[in-house]
Amino acid sequence: MIFFLVIIIAIIFYGMQVKEKDRFHTDYCSKKQTATVNAIFSLLIFLSHSAQYITLGGPLDEPYLAFRKYIGQIVVASFLLYSGFGIMESINKKGSSYAMDIPKKRFFRLWYHYAIVVAMFIIVGLIFKRHYELKDILLAFTAYTSVGNSNWYLFVTFAMYIIIFVSFFVFRKNKYIAVGAVILLTGVFAAVEYKAGMGARYYNTIFCFPAGMVFSLLKPYIDKIVMKNDTLWSCGFAVLFAAFYIASRHRGSSFVFNIFAILAVAMIMMINMKVKIENPILDFFGNHIFSFFILQRIPMIILSQLSLSKHKYVFIIASFIATVCIAPIFDSLMAKLDSKIYKA
Repeated sequence: MIFFLVIIIAIIFYGMQVKEKDRFHTDYCSKKQTATVNAIFSLLIFLSHSAQYITLGGPLDEPYLAFRKYIGQIVVASFLLYSGFGIMESINKKGSSYAMDIPKKRFFRLWYHYAIVVAMFIIVGLIFKRHYELKDILLAFTAYTSVGNSNWYLFVTFAMYIIIFVSFFVFRKNKYIAVGAVILLTGVFAAVEYKAGMGARYYNTIFCFPAGMVFSLLKPYIDKIVMKNDTLWSCGFAVLFAAFYIASRHRGSSFVFNIFAILAVAMIMMINMKVKIENPILDFFGNHIFSFFILQRIPMIILSQLSLSKHKYVFIIASFIATVCIAPIFDSLMAKLDSKIYKA
């Protein structure tokens, strides 16, 4: 597995652009740059998911397993934080009316894309003689349960869309109070998930979403200070790194892990102020984030049913190629469907 990790690192360095002294990339939070960061993590998620279908061990796998254990759920932190940031940026530009459109333009669009994928997984499961209870099928369409697909991230995202809508509906006249309400309701929701016995993955990075919204509000002030010169940037990064290191020592707590994850993305953003990562490979994955993430288990399931998982490296490569092929097709079909549903 270390071989695949090295390839990802090489892709990151391909086309990297470093700013000279006291100069910064002001577009470090642009849609393209955040998509690039998410693309990197989507590749790591792919490796993590594929590892669930094969047996790993030996000197070539141990370094990857140690790396995977250390970062844990951080692989999804940037997705959550940048989503919160993007929504808040849109609210800043378009007003609270943007939040009022979340149920139709974000929630429903994401849900029916996801519902189509769930149907695909059910069909694959039935082909391989898997039995589903009716309640499991119905709950799968809410992302509360799974029929072989990745679900918890979508469950959290749907919940955050509802929380943001409710918060801005009630406090539409004051975006700062509304964001405060988002933080409070996120805490309540995380507590409910914990009490309900849901896995830690459902709530140990959830605060990344409101953290992205808070960052959107503070970004102009942070940029003005941190991007003044390299000395201030270095001091800011050192403080973040120290906090990240301390949090990493206590990340067994879900609350601390949220802080750990937020600090990880904050450091990535600071690095992006000086270093821009940009190349055609990451552009591709950045353009197909959702489909590459949500569809990858389909070829993994099929190939494991065909016993190809016994040959772990062949399995990973074959699953990767298959996902890369079907993701653009899925996105193209969804774009056509979107154009029918969301007519101008």
